Amino acid sequence: MLIEQCLPAFDVTEVCEKDVDASAAETYGAIRVADLRCPVVNAPVALRQIPLRIGRARRRESPASPVRPVLPGTIAGGGFHWTRLAEEPDVEVVLGAVGRFWQHDHDGRPITREEFVPFQEPGYAKVALSLSLRPSPSGRTIIRYEARTATTDAAAERTFRRYWRLIHEDVHACMEGALERIKAEAERHVLTVS
Repeated sequence: MLIEQCLPAFDVTEVCEKDVDASAAETYGAIRVADLRCPVVNAPVALRQIPLRIGRARRRESPASPVRPVLPGTIAGGGFHWTRLAEEPDVEVVLGAVGRFWQHDHDGRPITREEFVPFQEPGYAKVALSLSLRPSPSGRTIIRYEARTATTDAAAERTFRRYWRLIHEDVHACMEGALERIKAEAERHVLTVS
């Protein structure tokens, strides 16, 4: 899997899978158009950023420019700077971000694909998200969503693990929701083509 090349060692991981009644190509197409943003995460992130926005307005700073999604519908904003780390069409796409995700603004660091793997600046975490496809025994497609997080030092690991205990269930729910939307989009495509 491409995620192995991007983040082979990690502190925490979360994996969800779903069977999709569509081909790998149709399911991969659905990944590219389905809305993967998570209301459970986006609403609290927006609320946490209100004090930052008020402070910027008081200082008469221009608002932060929105983060452009790496894939249409992919989670964007909230201090994350997503980079496409690897892709094999109809098989797997891996996105990555670096930041202090436990902070209000996530302190996201723009990073290139080449900088992601060796990045080790103390006090940060790296997250890699993989959406991969494989055939199921029933002739359908299994879509797998994996999120891996690695911290860059012991202090960041302790802080992140406390944060992870708080958000773990929400992350799982967001991943399940994203897979449901991809599945629905892929299967809707199959029905409209048939």
